[in-house]
Amino acid sequence: MTDLILASRWANAANRRREGLRAAHSQDAETLIDLLWTFMRLRSSRGARVSPLTLEHYAESVRRFLAFAGPPESPTHALNQLTAEDFEIWLLTLKAERLSAASVKRHLYGVRNLMKALVWAGVLKIDPSAEVRPPSDATPAHAKKQALDVKKFRELLALPAQRHGETDLRAYRDRLLLELGGSAGLRAAELIGLNVADIEMTLGHIKVRGKGGKQRLVPLTAGLRDSLQAWLQTRKVLAAEGKVHTDALLISLTPRNLGGRLTTKGGRDIAAAYYKALGLPPELWGLHTLRRTAGTHLYRATRDLHVVADVLGHSSVTTSAIYAKMDSEVRREALEAMERLRNQDD
Repeated sequence: MTDLILASRWANAANRRREGLRAAHSQDAETLIDLLWTFMRLRSSRGARVSPLTLEHYAESVRRFLAFAGPPESPTHALNQLTAEDFEIWLLTLKAERLSAASVKRHLYGVRNLMKALVWAGVLKIDPSAEVRPPSDATPAHAKKQALDVKKFRELLALPAQRHGETDLRAYRDRLLLELGGSAGLRAAELIGLNVADIEMTLGHIKVRGKGGKQRLVPLTAGLRDSLQAWLQTRKVLAAEGKVHTDALLISLTPRNLGGRLTTKGGRDIAAAYYKALGLPPELWGLHTLRRTAGTHLYRATRDLHVVADVLGHSSVTTSAIYAKMDSEVRREALEAMERLRNQDD
């Protein structure tokens, strides 16, 4: 990857400035995104470990900002004349579109990295967004992000067989997808990135490639092992029929991408269909709801944030603490314990 970057149009300072100036003047979105991605891989704190999903999110932010800036022939906000006030106006525009504070913050960080890339390319002298602060969110994260309770999660796991039939290949694949997220706590990119070779049935674990290229081993529960065996046998039959064209564990079963690696969007669509069938609100339809469910249930079962951090691949237990806050049962049990204490005879 680094060799490809060094052989690109951004390989030396003169090329970077020339190409960067041209792209900024014409507001060439794809070239600016290419510059941003190169900068992120070479110069950001994460470097080559930056995730593809982050890069895609930042690309979306750049396109949004260019739409705000106006057409290249007569831009309202030319890229070489931006001020902090321009970014503040943009953030207000995003908020007016009813985006969450977290989404607005993500878009600001994406475009801020583009500004840093333009400074690196010699197009700008300073980053005009450096002093702009994202909006604060008065609602605590644990109050916004919800998990499924134990009963709802059991109902969710039963839906694939109810919808497709117990022996249908979609039922096997979909249940596995839901369990990998809701029991093993895998992120969306980790789910989609799993290969068959990552499954160690004999050793009893899954090798997961997480954020920043970090790897972890997630133990197999009895239920997850059963779901894996059922899907792997089905997948082997499909492979023998020439219907599998990837090493991926989870494959697409749609005509357009039959036998190819399941995409992140495909995984989200599968989960969303089951969420909808359960009557869950749209804000819970993402794949991350499954990971939050795993984290919350794991904390409830163990009361150990270190275990939660280890299984979910958090670098710090501080990150895992949100699952303790999300578990309403913990608060209820604490209040009941307090009440019992107060009612004790002296």
